Amino acid sequence: MLKRTPWIERAKGLVPAQWRRDARMVLDGLAGRPPPPYWSTGTSSRAEASQPTALPGARALRVAALTRETPDAVSLTLVDPRGEAIVYRPGQFFTLALRLNGEVLRRAYSASLPMAEAMPPGSVRVTIKRVAGGRVSQHLNERAGAGDIIEVFGPSGSFVVEGAPTTLVLVGGGSGATPLLAIAYDALARFPDTRVVFLVGNRSTGDILFRDELAALAERHPGRFALRHVLSVPPEAWGGGVGMLDAETTGRELDGLSLEGAAEYFVCGPGPMMDAVRQCLRGRGVDAVHIREERFSSPVHTAAEQPGGDVAVTARVGGRSYTVVNRAHETVLESALRQGAPMPFSCTMGGCGACRMKLREGAMTMEEPNCLSADERSQGYVLTCIGRATRACVLEAEPS
Repeated sequence: MLKRTPWIERAKGLVPAQWRRDARMVLDGLAGRPPPPYWSTGTSSRAEASQPTALPGARALRVAALTRETPDAVSLTLVDPRGEAIVYRPGQFFTLALRLNGEVLRRAYSASLPMAEAMPPGSVRVTIKRVAGGRVSQHLNERAGAGDIIEVFGPSGSFVVEGAPTTLVLVGGGSGATPLLAIAYDALARFPDTRVVFLVGNRSTGDILFRDELAALAERHPGRFALRHVLSVPPEAWGGGVGMLDAETTGRELDGLSLEGAAEYFVCGPGPMMDAVRQCLRGRGVDAVHIREERFSSPVHTAAEQPGGDVAVTARVGGRSYTVVNRAHETVLESALRQGAPMPFSCTMGGCGACRMKLREGAMTMEEPNCLSADERSQGYVLTCIGRATRACVLEAEPS
């Protein structure tokens, strides 16, 4: 039985359809089933209530508080101005859409606390680390303020713990610690027999995200939470690990953590670090099924064939067909939602796969990188949130 908590009390005011969807997502998550995508009808009262947002399917959230985590990272606490609870699972991310110089830019940021720890109840805390040349991360670090309204998609992603593992090993680099912190909080609270190991790499002590929170977790859960920091530029008299989290350093650190028995590994951070950690784990005999990864990148259009004009798209969804026009320089999803076609989606930036449809006829070009596997591509699947039709298309959604 679910324990009654303040956010549930607050969520009583949800419109019935939204409450059913949010409650189903949480209950499915507890049962080990991944959350379903968000389906927009294009005419829902919820979408109308989210105005003044002009992005179909986005939810307008207000910045309730800001916390400076490091000189280059800030946490934003987001709330729904209508008082509705923001429902998500530890490890999931939200897509923030910002309008900068007339352009809509979308970036994905993970929740850095589980729902049970969110304050105020029903809010979500996302953490943004400044990226060199990153327009969105720089804007949010320098100009975000309490009271700002941000258009948000999600939650998205399947970087979540299923079941109650005996040992949970979390390996992060830099901002990769963000979803891992939420997962650690949740696992320590919900799985009393699970041991959590947190290995995180940074350049210096000033770059460590959530340093005090992690130390408090270790103090609160002696014997169950093992914390190990690795720095590439450590200070004098540093007692933690030294070096980059490459395959060799990762192996050395794991050896010192006395891992016993089966473990589930969750890895998040820069691409080269994640590749090195995977190489290390596979070399130690860890089966790929026990390694979960979360990779974030901004998709860019690299295809040679660019859409040059309006293209007809037929979308088969829920047993019905909808014909829309994919406008030049809009994604198929953007055009379809604007014209009232119900489409599956969640993150809107190619990272979760919720908008996946099968291309039955025609041709599309997609931004890269994205979450489609080679096998999915060979079967003709496309992502409408980052896809543009280059010839008249027929798309088919999988049964919900």
